[in-house]
Amino acid sequence: KLYSENARNLERINNGDFSGGSVYDNNPSSSRRRNRRAMAGCKVNVAREEASYTILKQQRLLSEKDCNTMVLSGESEFMLKALQNLNCPTCPNGISS
Repeated sequence: KLYSENARNLERINNGDFSGGSVYDNNPSSSRRRNRRAMAGCKVNVAREEASYTILKQQRLLSEKDCNTMVLSGESEFMLKALQNLNCPTCPNGISS
């Protein structure tokens, strides 16, 4: 049994879990949480690629600015769907790369 936080984190990382011990919810219940999670997704290039090409069916990659603008205007569902497609509980930020 591991007693220190550092030892638990190192064991988790050695087992391939790079989540930082966090649990990420890609389908939050409240609108504030949905917008916050979508804004976090806009910062990740892989998530913007998934949202641009798979969800929105665009020919070009959304910039972080365009993505943030869409989320702030109330359109967060496209990014949440992209994050659900890329869901990876053991990856950093819960997003598969």
